[in-house]
Order: sequence, then C-alpha cells, then structure tokens
Amino acid sequence: MVSTDLGLRLALSSFRAPRPAGYFVLQPQGSWSSLPSGRQCKKRVHYSTWEPRKQNAVPNHTIPNATAVAASFAARPRSTRGGTYAKRWDSWLLPRVKGGFQGRTDEIFQWAACKWGLKDNMLRGIAVRESTWFQYETYPSGRCVLNYGCGDMFSSSTQPSKIYCDGQTAVGTYDYQADFGSGICPKTFSIAGVMSWDDPAWQDPFPAWKDNQNGTFPFNRNSTAFAVDYLASYLRGCYEGWVKWLHPEGGDIWGCVGSWYAGDWRSSRANGYIRRVKNEILSHTWLDPAFARITPGCDPTFGCPN
Repeated sequence: MVSTDLGLRLALSSFRAPRPAGYFVLQPQGSWSSLPSGRQCKKRVHYSTWEPRKQNAVPNHTIPNATAVAASFAARPRSTRGGTYAKRWDSWLLPRVKGGFQGRTDEIFQWAACKWGLKDNMLRGIAVRESTWFQYETYPSGRCVLNYGCGDMFSSSTQPSKIYCDGQTAVGTYDYQADFGSGICPKTFSIAGVMSWDDPAWQDPFPAWKDNQNGTFPFNRNSTAFAVDYLASYLRGCYEGWVKWLHPEGGDIWGCVGSWYAGDWRSSRANGYIRRVKNEILSHTWLDPAFARITPGCDPTFGCPN
C-alpha cells in the first residue's frame, strides 16, 4: 500500500505545471535532418493533469485526417512560386506537419517544440500573445469569439475576400459571412494565430491558390496540435533560411518570431511583437494563477461562450 505521504506527493506531481525554464532547447541551424519524429517526441513530453484551458479539450484531442492535410498542402506548393521558398519546404517541411498528437494544451507545446527543435517557452509565449491559449471559442450560435481563436477580420468585402470566405464555408462547414457579412470572415484561427488567407496579390505573377487559402484551414481551427505543429514548422523553416523572400540566411529565430506576426523582417511591428513575446516568457505568464481564470466574457447579444 502506498503511504499517505507518498500518495499525496504522487498526486501533486501529476498536477505539476511546467517548470519555468521549460524542457527543450533551440537546436542549431542546419540540424533539421536530425530532428526527432512526432512519435519519438510523444515519449519526451512531461505529462501532467495541469490544464489552465479546459475549454480546449475537444480540439486538443482532434487529429486531422493526414490525407486531407497532405492534399491541401500539395495543391498549394510554395517552392514552385519563383523560388520564394526552398524546395525542402514542400518536400520535407510541410509533409511533416500532421498535428498527430493528443493531450493537454501544455503537452502540445512540448511535443511541437521537441519535434521542431525549438524552445517550448517560445511557443508558450507566442500563444499567450496570439490567443491567451484559447484554441477556438464560440458563442452558442457557433459564432466565433474574436481574438480567442479567430481574428484578423477583413476591413471590407472584396472579390478576393469573397472567394476566400466562400471557400472557407465549403471546407469548414460553417458560414462566417452569415455572422459578419458578405466577404467578411476570419483570416486567422487557433491558439497560435495561424493565417489561412492568401492574398492573390502575394502570388503575382503566379495564379492565386485555390480559394485564396494557404492550405491550413480547417485543420488550424479544429486541431490544437495541428496549429502548434504548423507554427513550429514555420519557425524551423525560417530559422533554416528556407523563406527565400524574407530572410534567406536564416539563423535568427527571434526575427522569425517577429515575421510570424508582421509578415516582414525586423520591422518596427515585428520588433514590437518580439519584445511582447519575450516579456511573456520572462514573466512566465501561463504560471500566474490569474492566467487560468481568464475567459472571454458574455455578450448581451450573442450570449456566453461555450
């Protein structure tokens, strides 16, 4: 029989929050080919019942269909567009993004950090800024709660935004335009703020991608692991220097973090975002007891989020 003291210690250890320093370190530029697999990283996660975002339970245990993910990315190749991305982006990096993990929110950060050779605290800090660790909050009607897993709405309706929003409805089984208006819908989804929109002007002179989407939707909305997997893959690819139009030398992981938000390299917007993420990491915001009590409020029109 386990003693009362030992039993209490075992119970407390199972509820343990991640240690402030995190568990994984940044693997150097050029180490991409030796990174562990998602299967290997499942064994390296520090599992615990600690969960400040119980609202994420369903997407945390949703793994997207791997065939559908692969087809979505294959229909929108990056490296064939005038050399804007290295060939490895299509041949190695994107095929590795599957979201093949189920677990609690922090366990997902650990798994992705291990898989892509990144610091897990970096992923935690980014997610604080992007969503306060909410994967996808909705009101009873299904309308998404802005800034809690969906956001970056179009400021006005255009023909390209209409194509994008219509395509979103077709593959995502929810009509955001019914909530926000014709040609108005979220560009980004998830705990990590993964962008789904791809402006046709970004592809010029090449043809626009199907539905003006980059291939991440609806997987980034439905699966926390996919969203964090995709974020981490981008940071690794950027760090390796495979985003040729942005920073082909690579080697600056914080510049890559800034570009995730700003879409450019070391601009004032990008550097401001870097400072904010670093502050979240320095403060270990997710370990503050008040963090778990954050929740989107009720709306007089739409009710209380589910």
